[in-house]
Amino acid sequence: MSAPPTRATAECQNVSKSTCRSRMSAPGSSVTSASGWRTCSTTVATTDARTTIPDAAWRRAFARAPGTRPGSSTPSRRHWFRTVTVPDAIRPVRVRRNRSPAGGRRAMMCRVSAPMPRWVAVVAAVVVAAVPVLLGGACSRVVPGDARAATAPATAAISAVPPTGPASEVAATTVAALQEFWRQEFPAAFGREWTDITTFAAVATDDPDATAPPCTNRAADLADQAFYCPAADAVAWDADGLMPLLQDRFGPAGVVVVLAHEVGHAVQTRLGIDAAQERGPQRYPTILLEAMADCYAGVAIAHLLEEPVAGLPLGPAERDDAMRALVGFRDPVGVEPGDQSAHGNAFDRVSAFQDGHRDGAVRCAEMTVDNRTFTQRRFGSEADLARGGNLPLRDLLAFVEDDAGRWFTDLAPGRDAPRLSSGGACPPERLATQGPAAYCPDDGGVAVDLAAIEDVHREIGDFAAATLVAGRYGMAALDAVGTSPVGRPAGAGATCLAGAYTGRLLEAPDGFRLSPGDLDEAVQVLLLADWVARDAEGASDPAEHGFERITRFRTGLLDGPAGCLPGR
Repeated sequence: MSAPPTRATAECQNVSKSTCRSRMSAPGSSVTSASGWRTCSTTVATTDARTTIPDAAWRRAFARAPGTRPGSSTPSRRHWFRTVTVPDAIRPVRVRRNRSPAGGRRAMMCRVSAPMPRWVAVVAAVVVAAVPVLLGGACSRVVPGDARAATAPATAAISAVPPTGPASEVAATTVAALQEFWRQEFPAAFGREWTDITTFAAVATDDPDATAPPCTNRAADLADQAFYCPAADAVAWDADGLMPLLQDRFGPAGVVVVLAHEVGHAVQTRLGIDAAQERGPQRYPTILLEAMADCYAGVAIAHLLEEPVAGLPLGPAERDDAMRALVGFRDPVGVEPGDQSAHGNAFDRVSAFQDGHRDGAVRCAEMTVDNRTFTQRRFGSEADLARGGNLPLRDLLAFVEDDAGRWFTDLAPGRDAPRLSSGGACPPERLATQGPAAYCPDDGGVAVDLAAIEDVHREIGDFAAATLVAGRYGMAALDAVGTSPVGRPAGAGATCLAGAYTGRLLEAPDGFRLSPGDLDEAVQVLLLADWVARDAEGASDPAEHGFERITRFRTGLLDGPAGCLPGR
């Protein structure tokens, strides 16, 4: 979160904690909030990497920790291991851009490096092969471009290392299923026959004698990566490192979504965007082409959920795993949409995936810079950059109480805004059922469990904590306008209103507003736990998953409170 400078910031530099506290609490101080939340930023410790989180659902969500490469008793060179209580899938990753494969004019490969040992290094690199399309046949809309088929035989040549474990088997099954799916879907969506992808190559990157995959000089060039190369019409991936790592961290869905994304680039090539991009590259920036590929991946995974394939156990929970994988591949915080290397933040990538999943392939092909909004942004100040976009927890709570309180009174005129506290009229055990933040109908207040919400703040980021609090302010607003805070509609409405409040901060010109990475933190907490969707009694829809929570959150963010409140 980004906040305007306060006198506390200026007065508390280069002084002791006790001096800082005394200055802030001095009579007439303008920096002491009414509720007493605000303290010096220097008092917040964030160095403890191991936490005990009281909520059972949170502990279950964090149960999966990364392991060693299959068949090895020691950590691989591609990820670092430690005992954690938070899944590394939610941790920010840093990427360094590698050279493009030969023959890929718009190719781009990424490799994750771990600048600090607490971050796990993982990525699936994506190679952009782009393309718009002349929609013919049954399609009525025309997307600018010169349609052309990739040069490929009717049946693709599949070269692969012998399967060495579950990840290799999943990859082989996935590419066969994707090829078959697009043979049916491509003509139905675009009125053109599908030309099979020429080559799928699973590469033994640890073998110095392995044959180099298409568009590279040696097998090791593909380490930790996957790509589509349009010049060779080939999808290639690291079978020794990347795929086992994806399988380990995300299950089969991690492997499936990476390959579905790369095949999505092959779909783009078959629709002919290359010529249009040459004529107007500003119309087809990298981030748009990556969003299209994420969208096509959503189309394919929707099909695999509806028509299961033997060997690919995909259901709603695995769909969440696929989205977690996309979150893991997000751009570093602070990368702008116009950056030549930008692939998208977590929110934008998950949004594109959901659009394809819901609306189908034509929606993906119709994406343009005019109808697609990207939420990535750079840091607005040196101070925000220095703290990585994260406010200290108590500062965050003070600002949220003030800002969300004003937002509440706009939604429920004439009603007092909820007071944010660590208690309230409701019994603690009743509040605890809602998670780190809770709404108490007895007094209309919002309570936070400081220890639990600090864990969220530390392990994910400040806006993950803010999202949970915003959801409880949303619950209070529902109650204030006459909607029961108990029942599944209440949880759905609270999730939607958390998104609506986030949209308010996204549009804020100055003052308390979103920082780079904040939307990613919201996505992560929505995927990992159902807290924001719990009603005032701590109940949630057992059939609902992160996919549905993010959908409701996006509805609120895009449509505002009117999309969440009945009759508004």
